[in-house]
Amino acid sequence: MIALTLIAIVAAGAAILFALLWTRTRADIARLSDRLGRPDGEASASLDVDSFGALDEIASRFYRSRTELARRLSAAEFQNALLQQIMNGMGEGVLAIDRQRRVVLANRRFAEMFTLQPGFVGQPLASILRNESILCGLDEALADRADSASRFSIRSGIEERQIEMRAFPLPSHDLAAVALFIDVTHVERLEELRREFIADFSHEVRTPLAALKSAVETFEFDRGLLTADQEAQLRRIMSRQLARLERLAQDLSELSHIEAGDLSLERTEIDLRRLIEDLCEDFRDRAAAKNLGFVITGDGARVHGDAMRLQQAFANLLDNAIKYGGEDASIDIDVTSTSDRGIVRITDHGEGISPEERDRIFRRFYRIDKSRSQEIAGTGLGLAITKHLILQHRGNIEVEGVPGGGAAFVVTLPN
Repeated sequence: MIALTLIAIVAAGAAILFALLWTRTRADIARLSDRLGRPDGEASASLDVDSFGALDEIASRFYRSRTELARRLSAAEFQNALLQQIMNGMGEGVLAIDRQRRVVLANRRFAEMFTLQPGFVGQPLASILRNESILCGLDEALADRADSASRFSIRSGIEERQIEMRAFPLPSHDLAAVALFIDVTHVERLEELRREFIADFSHEVRTPLAALKSAVETFEFDRGLLTADQEAQLRRIMSRQLARLERLAQDLSELSHIEAGDLSLERTEIDLRRLIEDLCEDFRDRAAAKNLGFVITGDGARVHGDAMRLQQAFANLLDNAIKYGGEDASIDIDVTSTSDRGIVRITDHGEGISPEERDRIFRRFYRIDKSRSQEIAGTGLGLAITKHLILQHRGNIEVEGVPGGGAAFVVTLPN
């Protein structure tokens, strides 16, 4: 009986001790959990691992794990912010997708290219873009596990832009592919201009080179059979064609200098009407050969500019009017001014220029009728040089149609 009583007393004491320890443990765990859940700075300042009794080691490990996790999260957030900042500074669009074709990452340029509103990250790519070229290009890269490249056009306002996309599959669990979007509109335009220049340049030099080749071959193989007059004629042909090639080289060199901004203007006050009158006097004999006459009207204008360069520009326009102004007509020149500019309008009454060709008339080597380019003297660079000279003076030049036929070149210069 006594033994049973002792056993009961020991059991009751053990139960009481266990209850006390369990209560203390639960309290320590609650207090530890509360402190570990506080913001990083507060937790580090208030956590004392020696105050948790039997949980000291557990508390220490929890705290070290929490601190390391916070450090890694902070480093990851910094790296993500830095990556986004770098990408937003790029001129190319960047897009990253996961294996479900959801947008994981994109930069500002990508959103601008495709006019996307904020908040599209995390959305399925097919739901925010309807461009089949992009979707197919990414699918191709993922299916073949190889880089892919494609080009397509997009509409940006009223302008059509050419975009090159390069897609790269990634051996990553989180990312499936990254794509780079490059606006190549300007590059393609330069390539088109290069092709046009080569074609036009070849067209311009073909005839003088052919004439020179023919004359040289005649001298080489038939010189003993030529009369003095025939020999003199061949020399004149060679001299004329060599002069034409020389003018072409000079005009090309001058145009390149002007376009590169290497031209230095010596500005003085210029009486535009007087300048035009002097030029008309120089061209009077050439105009008379086609029964053309100059008619100058207007109150005149005074501007500040380089007299020699403006003479060159207006001489090209008068030369053009004589070449294409037909015969038995007039070349009308009106010189006027407003409060802030001088205006010169040179009108011929020839065949005119169609609206489709007016934007192209100032290009290098451009001719309305290429079949007649060898009949009409010149290098095909006069109007291109004229436009750049006027632009160097902060002016403007346009071409307009004339009722009944003909063309009017309108030059405005600040005064």
